[in-house]
Amino acid sequence: MHELEPVEPHLRAEEVLDPSAHLVVRGWPLTVEGLLANADATRSRYRYDDRPLSAVSAEVTVAGWSLDAILSGPRLATRRRYAAASVDDLIDAGFGLLATFRVPHYSIVLEPYTPERAEQLLEVLGEVLANPYYVRRQR
Repeated sequence: MHELEPVEPHLRAEEVLDPSAHLVVRGWPLTVEGLLANADATRSRYRYDDRPLSAVSAEVTVAGWSLDAILSGPRLATRRRYAAASVDDLIDAGFGLLATFRVPHYSIVLEPYTPERAEQLLEVLGEVLANPYYVRRQR
């Protein structure tokens, strides 16, 4: 087994979320299997607090990043569908959010790493919506 890379050097510790104003946006896949696969990819590469980091990628409407900017941006423009929840709703459901890598990327901590917890995350994210800015990937 290879050594897991610590995620701590990739944290943006100075960033503060406004729980009532900021949205957390997750692109496809929005299925239990898809979330677990995304979390598994993260936990096979990174650790946080000396434990494998089970987390899924998301984008957050932090300063300078509106919902439109995120949906039309480089990470989500190639996603046909998305779902979004308020920071408040995720925190109330017990999910941790880590400001990781480049703005506006966040990691939603999926602990425990179980299908039931992934289902809870899907429930919080709610309705799956069409991305009005979707563009087909260039091949």
